[in-house]
Amino acid sequence: MASLANPPSSPNFPHTNILHAICCLASLYTPVVTGLMSVQLHAKLHEDLAAMISAGVVNRGRDYVTGPRFQPRRVEDMRIYDENDFASIHAKWCWLGLPIAVARGEDILQQIQACVLCTWFSHSRGKPLTAIAWLNMAFRILSGTGFNTFSRMTPLSRVPSRFLYGAVPATTTVEAELRRNTFWICYSMERILFASNVWPLGIIDEDCSQLLPCRLKDYEDGVLIPTEARQRLFSRQALLIHPRLTTDAFSLYIKASCLLGRVKTFNGRFKYRYTDGEGINLGDDTANLGTLRDSKGHESMRGVTTMDPRETDEFKALDALVTTFLSSWPREFKDPLGFDTGPKLDPTLAMIALHDPHADLFSVDDPSAQKLLSAARAILHAMYKVCGTTFDLLYLDHDSSTAWFIAGATLIRFLVARKAQGEEAEVVRLTQELEAVKCMLGNLGERTGVGLRQIKLLDMVYRTEQSAFLDPSTAHDVHP
Repeated sequence: MASLANPPSSPNFPHTNILHAICCLASLYTPVVTGLMSVQLHAKLHEDLAAMISAGVVNRGRDYVTGPRFQPRRVEDMRIYDENDFASIHAKWCWLGLPIAVARGEDILQQIQACVLCTWFSHSRGKPLTAIAWLNMAFRILSGTGFNTFSRMTPLSRVPSRFLYGAVPATTTVEAELRRNTFWICYSMERILFASNVWPLGIIDEDCSQLLPCRLKDYEDGVLIPTEARQRLFSRQALLIHPRLTTDAFSLYIKASCLLGRVKTFNGRFKYRYTDGEGINLGDDTANLGTLRDSKGHESMRGVTTMDPRETDEFKALDALVTTFLSSWPREFKDPLGFDTGPKLDPTLAMIALHDPHADLFSVDDPSAQKLLSAARAILHAMYKVCGTTFDLLYLDHDSSTAWFIAGATLIRFLVARKAQGEEAEVVRLTQELEAVKCMLGNLGERTGVGLRQIKLLDMVYRTEQSAFLDPSTAHDVHP
């Protein structure tokens, strides 16, 4: 932003694409741009979200009205946004200009930053697939820059290090930190956007040898922090040890999103790592399994018909890590309203993601169900604290609304179960908590599309859970 003070003829003036991205995102925060979000527009959101996930098929309809489907023959035919509003025009110009700028090698870092801004804008508009498209474009550019690697941990290759990646080495401390920060923002943003679905991550931890960022104050002052004092994701107990010299809200945010990503990766890879689809296929992962028992309680080394993932050593390690993560924080960061709600909510989302597939909601003694409900109400507790402030919800990180949505979806599952059990007092409490979540999302939806979209999704989740309880064959997945 400081470079905007330069004259347009200066080589340090921002690239055109990032100017389009700034205009696009800034339109969310100014009353000057009107007509961006309207109740009438959101009322036309698709009831069937499957229509939004039609691979390769673009909907020609305007204002979310289903129209004839077609295969676009050129990029100009892509209906990325409604073409008539200020923000969407700039988003489309940025989308069209990015491939040209990248092909010419023009200000690669700024092209990645433009993708980040447009990702944020698209998610705010309630367009998750468009947001993922922007984020994937950032990943494609990042993969050739080496921003995800530490200079001393480059791949084994006979090629000279200066030829391994397309980006030239940073010339200043501030530029080096800016590259790290940009990469970690993409890394964390992906894990938040993918928190409520089962889609695989584009950046996996094993490919990230980059140093974790320094404190914001040191970055702004241009202070050089020795690399020996810096952590990486695979430093010893990196998620539980927080050095004072490099710890602030941003570094905790990255660690929290890393924890969320590890849980997501475990869930996504469990079946093909530990099972053959019907039984257990120990293979090379025998050391990672706990004691396996068949349906009669007998130990088995040849495979069992059913397996509880909670009995694996990997699950137990993740569960312990999620439980102890928050307690390891420095005291000044434990109040979510003291700096940012994001790092505080992400471990709770990790707890929900870890235990949700295994919870028996009809059993009062099931440990996963207990942890699931406790995590959902922990999110509500943080939400209530936000309600007691004058904070503008528009300025909260997107993981806040994602956490509210996931907490609401969890409460719906318990609500359906308690209704079936006839527990009227608990039904009343869960209903009130769910209405509080919808109220917060509704307040957010007055300014952005994501809040109203998540309310609509919660209604769909309720209908899905209710129908699945009455007829299990009707169950299907719903992703925000």
